[in-house]
Amino acid sequence: MTEIKRALTESFKELMREKSFQKIIVKDITDRARVKRPTFYSYFRDKYDVVEWIFRQDIWEPGRSLMRAGYTKEALRFVLISMEKDSDFYRKLTAVEGQNSFREILERCVREEVSNVLHEKDFHSDMRLLTVETIAEYLAHIFWFVIEKWLNSDADVSALEVLEIYSVLASDSLENILQTKFDSTGTRKA
Repeated sequence: MTEIKRALTESFKELMREKSFQKIIVKDITDRARVKRPTFYSYFRDKYDVVEWIFRQDIWEPGRSLMRAGYTKEALRFVLISMEKDSDFYRKLTAVEGQNSFREILERCVREEVSNVLHEKDFHSDMRLLTVETIAEYLAHIFWFVIEKWLNSDADVSALEVLEIYSVLASDSLENILQTKFDSTGTRKA
């Protein structure tokens, strides 16, 4: 990665600390990075592309490497702890809606990875709606739901608690969830 690309992404992250995503324009990013506006377009299409690049490079790809090695829970832990370290940045991104939003980026990453894993395992089901695509979309929606609730919550919830919540929601049936007893920290009682 070039120094210029990193300067542009750092400039964008600094600006996100100061104002909303909607108020940031490319000129703000390039002025802060001390580069000319056309330089931005040598690296990124728009500010949404910057968001995707930051998320993929700093969080998703390192987590994906763990997933590929068979360490799914560790990968999710890495993703969540990394997001927790920069929670103000990601919290602001949850407010961005529409095409190319952070939600779309995150869900696309999850769908792609789940689909790849299921295809590699040659997943098939006799149930016509239980497809690779349906499972990938379902898990992506749950992951977004948990992350969005977490980042926008007033409660002091750690990344590890979020991982446990995601595990419960993604793997347990409604019947099991309703019958499970949890202690005051949200941990399942034996």
